[in-house]
Amino acid sequence: MTKVSFRIRGFITLLTASSFIISLISGIILYFTPQGRVAHWTHWTFWQLDKETWAAMHINSSLIFFLIVIFHIYNNWKTLTFYIRRKVSEVAGLKLELIVTLILSFFIVVASIYNLQPFGKIIQWNDDIKNYWANKASAEPPMPHAELLTVTEFSTKLNIPLETFQKKLSDRGWDFAENETILQIAERNQISPADLYKILSTQSSGRNMASGNLRHGGGWGRKSIEDVCLSAEKNVNDVLKMLAAKGIQASKNDNIKDVAERYNLRPVDLVEMIQGEN
Repeated sequence: MTKVSFRIRGFITLLTASSFIISLISGIILYFTPQGRVAHWTHWTFWQLDKETWAAMHINSSLIFFLIVIFHIYNNWKTLTFYIRRKVSEVAGLKLELIVTLILSFFIVVASIYNLQPFGKIIQWNDDIKNYWANKASAEPPMPHAELLTVTEFSTKLNIPLETFQKKLSDRGWDFAENETILQIAERNQISPADLYKILSTQSSGRNMASGNLRHGGGWGRKSIEDVCLSAEKNVNDVLKMLAAKGIQASKNDNIKDVAERYNLRPVDLVEMIQGEN
């Protein structure tokens, strides 16, 4: 019988390659995923894996890759230091190449910090992809983390009578407990929270639901202050003066989300100010 020996170097090489490939693939997929709130609300998946699973795969494979690098450095320290010393002595003949490398490395750091081109375009493409997902019908939750609210909390915030909630679900043969979350109910019945919300919003007296959408969601965070003013039939200059009086400096083209984050507010808080509700 042939004795099988375990070759540690071969194992490390294969593990390095596989963890790099997993990290690369999961990183590419995460670049194209929707924003977290949209992914949770619509139960977004790719290859039947949700965003959290892809993120966990990316983090874990990257961690393995990092640990292998540390192990490799530790295990080959003498060889590595000898190689570095030898290469440093050769750098004298690569002064121009070294200068260009340092300049490019510095530019990458600065461009990433200040969103300079061409890296700014890469980030813009990522934002465009996420906005594409968010702009799809029913993609935006009526409020942040709506899927984590209990039935009672969800009904109260959107002014949906609990009896209406119960009837809509019982008509489909679904039951629920008032302390269950929207996500738990949706998962048990194999639908997304967005689909569950769509079922509830088909009631004939939909005024309360529409009001809740206007107030709590509808993708306001991505719109400009001028867009919200037009929707609320408000004069944008008057609104900017009102915001300035509250200590909020902004221009009509500023994004609602950006202004809100700058002043430690939720986008919905800023929208309500513009609508005259605060």
